[in-house]
Amino acid sequence: MSNTFTTIEERGYANPELLVSTDWLAEHINDANVRVVDCNFHGEFENGHIPGAAQPENNWYKGSENKTLIAPTAEFEQMMSVLGISNDSTVVAYDSDSNHLAPRLFWALRYYGHNNVKVLDGGYAAWIAENRSVETGDSSVSAGSFNATPHPEVIALREDILAEIGSDGTQFWDVRTDEEWTGENDRGTKQGGHLPGATHLEWKNLITEGDVPVFKSSDELMSLLNSVGVTQDKNIVPY
Repeated sequence: MSNTFTTIEERGYANPELLVSTDWLAEHINDANVRVVDCNFHGEFENGHIPGAAQPENNWYKGSENKTLIAPTAEFEQMMSVLGISNDSTVVAYDSDSNHLAPRLFWALRYYGHNNVKVLDGGYAAWIAENRSVETGDSSVSAGSFNATPHPEVIALREDILAEIGSDGTQFWDVRTDEEWTGENDRGTKQGGHLPGATHLEWKNLITEGDVPVFKSSDELMSLLNSVGVTQDKNIVPY
């Protein structure tokens, strides 16, 4: 079965190398430096995953003692090493939820200085739609050796947020559901609602519909983002 969506290159992205196609992965899956990570929730992995993939114990990459912030350096290094990731690895992340979960690993690795990480275009749905081989059950990968270099400048902390509220040069972008935006669903937080001055566009709007969801084209994305005030002349803080 062939994909019915346009290719990564045809969608006109500024940085198309951040995604890889199923064809690319099939060709490179046995390369020694390629590490595939299944970012789905536990229980799904055992039912089927891309051959050779590893699965993290902690899909959110949060610290064991602080569930608010990303895991501290030493803990994150251990997480990645267990997944077989080293500093020279090409990491390919995927999920079965419209690229909801894979970008978390993408961002976490970029925060810790590992830029050679990509998201599988179409995710597991694309892999299955093309009748490619899968594995079931647990998997075992050889441990890697990952040394992290934090880049705190890519995180907006509480004091940064407070300083930028009301600023013309910063736009807060709320990517959560409508119910979270309005406060109807507070997700267990002390106070529901959204940041003052924020704009709202749920992340799902960036993804195509259908059996194999992919990111929309560059033109479509720019039109959507500009329509809610997320423009290239501003410092964008998504949450």
